[in-house]
Amino acid sequence: MGRGWLAGLVASAVIASACASQSPALSPESATSPAVEWVARVNDEGITREEWERALALDRAMSALAGQPAPDAEAVLQRLVNERLVLQRVSAGRALPSVEAAEARLRLLLARWNASEAQLEAVLSEHRLHRADVVAAIRRLLLVEEALRQVGDAAAVERWLAEQRRQARIGLLVSFSAPRVPTPQARAVAPPTPLVLAPPSPTPVQTPLVLAAQSTAPTPTSAPRLPKNPAPDFVLPSVDGRNVALSDFRGRVVVLNFWASWCPSCRAEAQDFGAFARAYRERNVVVVGVNLRESAEVVHEFAGANGMDYPLLLDADGSVAQRYDVVGIPTTVFIDPIGDVRARHVGLLNAQQLAEYVQPLLEEFAPEARAPDFALPADDRSTVSLAALRGRPVVLVFYRSAGCGACQQYLRAVQAAHEQFARRNAQVLAIAVQGVTQASVVRALGQLSFPVLADEQHVVSEAFGVYNRFGDGLAAPAVFVIDAQGRVVWSHIGNSPEDYPPVETVLARLP
Repeated sequence: MGRGWLAGLVASAVIASACASQSPALSPESATSPAVEWVARVNDEGITREEWERALALDRAMSALAGQPAPDAEAVLQRLVNERLVLQRVSAGRALPSVEAAEARLRLLLARWNASEAQLEAVLSEHRLHRADVVAAIRRLLLVEEALRQVGDAAAVERWLAEQRRQARIGLLVSFSAPRVPTPQARAVAPPTPLVLAPPSPTPVQTPLVLAAQSTAPTPTSAPRLPKNPAPDFVLPSVDGRNVALSDFRGRVVVLNFWASWCPSCRAEAQDFGAFARAYRERNVVVVGVNLRESAEVVHEFAGANGMDYPLLLDADGSVAQRYDVVGIPTTVFIDPIGDVRARHVGLLNAQQLAEYVQPLLEEFAPEARAPDFALPADDRSTVSLAALRGRPVVLVFYRSAGCGACQQYLRAVQAAHEQFARRNAQVLAIAVQGVTQASVVRALGQLSFPVLADEQHVVSEAFGVYNRFGDGLAAPAVFVIDAQGRVVWSHIGNSPEDYPPVETVLARLP
């Protein structure tokens, strides 16, 4: 069970640990005790840095002896957490197996690995360990092995352990920050300094180059990229009772923080998160707190006391945390404006570290000075120029065709909100790869009061990176918000023919 050298020791492939002694109970107050440095909390029991480091050293030593890869420090700590859960739920009060039983298992392992006692002594010495450390670890692992036999086969153990972790109160009091996929472009710095998960683009994402109004051919440009590691979308109730989707925040850098009020590290970082959210609110960054399995009343009271005035969502059954592989809190996930997961930090964060994670994303997704200019015929055969609208916000709605039902529905929704756009002095323009005749049909069908433009040669659709994304010669559904100075300040490019942003979201992004 387990990976590396532990595969020959414990029967199930789910849980293992090289921890040598049971740790004492951990109260919230003792989490910051100067006498003991805690690295994790499992319900009311703590794991100390000393036992974690001893487990890591022993795992590396024995993996080397077995010729197996050794897991990293976080994997060892997660196994210690799993071991705690097994011993708390199944093996409580049971005596450890005898030293003789552990010695017999050790001899069996050495024989299996074709390793001698001298080789064992050498590798233990290299890691500053003793034979007694190995024997103590095996005694505990034999107890875990015995307990798991009662649960069932490997599949049953997997299900059982997943349920135990779902129900447990697990807090990680040590920071991890490691890339899921190693890349030369990740910054080579040690935790807790942020490391990038997904490699950034070789050049920052930019809005397309400016087109002259009289241009008859598309200007070469790079289309905005699609997410490579998309953040799973979800809908959760907020603390004030509204349903909120992650996709509501598309176009902004999202700092997604999983937390609970009982977690010592969550409490320690709460005010920093509130201060960071306020400082970066006008910089296209939103902090979203996802609370695990606590009531709205508890969350509201805690947030008020700690200045957490940003969206707070309730993950009552932990299902969203599970989708994000959250195995201990606090865990913070950093998502870029196109919905790509770019970094993940397990453990405590302060405001400075939050800024270090976010700043590269803000620089990468900074808009160009100008949106591509254009002049296109409208449905009434007049010509509409983007440059002529300078001085007021402009909303470009790219739709697919006159026969697209989802497009018609969305354009009608924009029309229903047209007065709200007008009150913000915003001009709405609808654009599609079609001729003037089809543009007139679309305007009549939707009874639209804003211009419908004909981009028959797909010059503008290409310039904005939305042409032929689905291989059908049409534009992808997309919305661009352009400020009074002609800069793209927000955009949404659909990943499917029906993927339009909520009109309320577009209104919220108007400058």
